[in-house]
Amino acid sequence: MRVVLITILLLASSIPTFASSRGVYPVSCDVLWDAIKVTLSNARDYSLLGISDSAQSAAFLVVGELTQHTDRVTGLVAKDSGCAMKLAFVEIGPADDSERGFRKRVKKSLARIETAKPAALPTN
Repeated sequence: MRVVLITILLLASSIPTFASSRGVYPVSCDVLWDAIKVTLSNARDYSLLGISDSAQSAAFLVVGELTQHTDRVTGLVAKDSGCAMKLAFVEIGPADDSERGFRKRVKKSLARIETAKPAALPTN
């Protein structure tokens, strides 16, 4: 019993090591904000209620939700060599499908923005 308890405590203390910082993206906040705006412009997924470029925040509804709640991007903060996105999603129950879906769509928008950038020209 003691060995099991010690093993559980050791594993529990290592969880932060394995946890990913899913709100931090390896791009500048301006690039992330562009990806967020592209994501929110998809009327099939989101209904934009308000947006502030200066505060890098937005309020929106998730299209198709049975009960409509105002979800928000509350701001972007430069962190390490990337940018942290702060979200305020109202979820009912244990699932965070709306938030996970939003993060997934932002990643796709980031990928499209990154591939659309012109390749750096080699310097002689």
